[in-house]
Amino acid sequence: MLFRELGKTGISIPVIGQGTWKFGEDKERELEEIEALRFGIANGLKLIDTAEEYANGGAEKVVGKAIQDIRKEVFLVTKVSAKNCSYKGVLSAVEASLDRLKTSHIDLYLQHWPSDQYDVSETMGAMVELVNKGFVKYVGVSNFSINLMERAQFHLGKVPLVCNQVGYHLNDRSIESDVLPFAKENGLTIMGYSPFGYAPGVFGMKGFPRIGSQERNVLDSIGGKYSKTAHQVALNWVLRREGLVSIPKASNKEHIIDNLNALNWELEKEDLEQIELNFPFDGLS
Repeated sequence: MLFRELGKTGISIPVIGQGTWKFGEDKERELEEIEALRFGIANGLKLIDTAEEYANGGAEKVVGKAIQDIRKEVFLVTKVSAKNCSYKGVLSAVEASLDRLKTSHIDLYLQHWPSDQYDVSETMGAMVELVNKGFVKYVGVSNFSINLMERAQFHLGKVPLVCNQVGYHLNDRSIESDVLPFAKENGLTIMGYSPFGYAPGVFGMKGFPRIGSQERNVLDSIGGKYSKTAHQVALNWVLRREGLVSIPKASNKEHIIDNLNALNWELEKEDLEQIELNFPFDGLS
């Protein structure tokens, strides 16, 4: 497993974690989801990302069941919903998350989205209290602009902002124009979600290239050189960025094995050039 530092904390986290969006929505799949999480942990994917919004807390419950006897092995990330970002709302939300996750602390707690209801000063004030009380070790944000990151750090005071979780994949490279350079300059970790594209209807149609398309043929051809799949090429491309980790969803063992096979090899220069030609960065989301 390859590791990278979380912000400037000195703490190393795996470059690939396990996302849990959609976990907990189907009770019949719970056992498979728990087995997948434990299989991933056993194979080095010890960064687990979830959120109170996922299945209305259902994903946190699945994670709690999966890690209850191996909590010390896991770097646990969860997120407070934007609707709960008042000072009291954050304190209440973390208490509920801790209960669902069956843990005494959260390693990294994120504000899931910018809030239209509550100023970032109020939210970050609550985050400071959570750190001081030991319920949260590190603070981050998700889907924040540069301006909001700067404001968040200002209101955190001496508590460092260590992470911004944002979408990043071949068809959405928008963070390369601003968020990514800012994070690098300020020592923040970028935690990229949806490395294979967004599901239809989520932030627009920016899914993985379909079989038979020119873009997919390019990825398949490149993958053939390394005995890798198109998805493994795409994830390897994402992980080429220093200071970035990725949290692909992996709801079964096969997906986890596929994700692990994106590690420990490098795309050659000509392959990166081919990807650049077919998935150009235009500065837009």
